[in-house]
Formats: sequence, structure tokens, C-alpha cells
Amino acid sequence: MELTVDEEHLGQPESVWKASGRHLELEPLTWLPSRRVIVVAPHPDDEVLGVGGLIQAALIRRIPVKIVAVTDGEGSHPQSHAPMRFDLASVRFLESHLALRRLGWEEPEITQLHLPDSKVAQQRVRLDEALEAILKPGDLCVAPWRRDGHPDHDACGEAAMLASHRVGARSIAYLVWAWHWADPEGSDIPWDHCRRLDLTRRERARKRWSTEAFRSQTQPLGPEVEDAPVLPSPLMRRFWRTYEVYVDEAART
Repeated sequence: MELTVDEEHLGQPESVWKASGRHLELEPLTWLPSRRVIVVAPHPDDEVLGVGGLIQAALIRRIPVKIVAVTDGEGSHPQSHAPMRFDLASVRFLESHLALRRLGWEEPEITQLHLPDSKVAQQRVRLDEALEAILKPGDLCVAPWRRDGHPDHDACGEAAMLASHRVGARSIAYLVWAWHWADPEGSDIPWDHCRRLDLTRRERARKRWSTEAFRSQTQPLGPEVEDAPVLPSPLMRRFWRTYEVYVDEAART
């Protein structure tokens, strides 16, 4: 699947997802005792866009959280010359750190793997080894859905699920790009295995404030067409919902 995202390709409108009422049919996500919550982020911002509410819920429960930043996100604007004028990888790390602090996490714990952006699938051995070294029995691993639609997300999702199984951790998956391409009325998303995490008003406000930290993705890098935002405002509405959706493939249907 080739993802195209620009002002002419904004994917499934949020109004369509809302009108479908799919989220109303989902059972709530059940919190099970967890040693830690390990969030696998293919790019700096995925951890907040997909998991910002769950991270807050874990912190409130005093469950330790660790972010595994798989890539540095240096390839977000592949046709732009703007990243050559500054260190985009460093900018994105600082944005991620600020965003996590805005969620109420005073000292975010981030482990960077520095795998090449957009080429994670070619680095599966390194990714598998890293995740198996990080994950422990009793952890809750939260990673992208293995069919999310972006090659880095899909690779991270599959690797996290397999590594969790090997070490005895529980795994659930979050959606980012599936909201862009999937059909609410179709069978693209395994709704029978999806669970909903409702967010409080405070959690929603913190998450939205947190997403504003990702200026390199939501604002133009420069004046050229290639510098356009990767996450224009219509896309961001998907992540400002009153709930988050997780795929729990171990859940009974």
C-alpha cells in the first residue's frame, strides 16, 4: 500500500468516522496488571498521536512507561531540501520530548534505536533483537497495528507482537495511518478485536496540547511544495478524539 498525504489526498474525513458510530460499538479496553508499559514509536510523534491518552492513564496509575523510538524521523520530507539546512532528527526528538512532558510526564524515558526512517523492514533483525532485549515478562507492549499501512509501522507492529509473545509480555496495537485509508463500513479494521479507551476532558486537553509540539510535521518547513506539512490540520482531528482505539488480537470475540 502506498500512502499519499497532501492537501489533495487527505484520506477518510474525520466526519465519516464519527458518523459511522463504530467507536460506540467497541468494548472498553481492560487494564490488566502490568510491570511496565512499553510504547513502540516508528517515528517521533506516533507515541503521542496514537497512545497519548493511554500514556496518561498509565502515569496516573504509577505504571512505569518507556518509549522505544525506532527511527529518528529524519525522512519525513523526502523531496524537501529544508532538512538539509538543519538537523531534522534532533528537532523531532526535542518535539517528542516536549510533547511527552505536556502529557504530564516530567522526565520521559526514551530509548532511541536510530534505525533508518522508511527502511525499518530492512532492519528487522536489529529491531527484533532490540525489542526482545527491552521487553520483559509482564510488560504491556503498545505498538502500531501490523497492518497500519505505513511500511515502518507495519514492521514495528509485527516485530513487537512476535517479541512480546517470545518474552511473555502482553501486546496491543494502535492505529495511525489506518484512519487515513480504511473504510469505516468495511472489514479493513478487525473491529471484533478492537477496544476503546475513553479519555477524560483533562486527558483530551493535554493530548491536543501535546500534539501542538510537532511543528516540523504540522507546519511547513519552507516555501516550496515539498515543504508542506506531513500532518495538515484535517488529519490531526483524528487524534483529538474523546477516545483511542486499540487492536487486541488476543481478545475474545
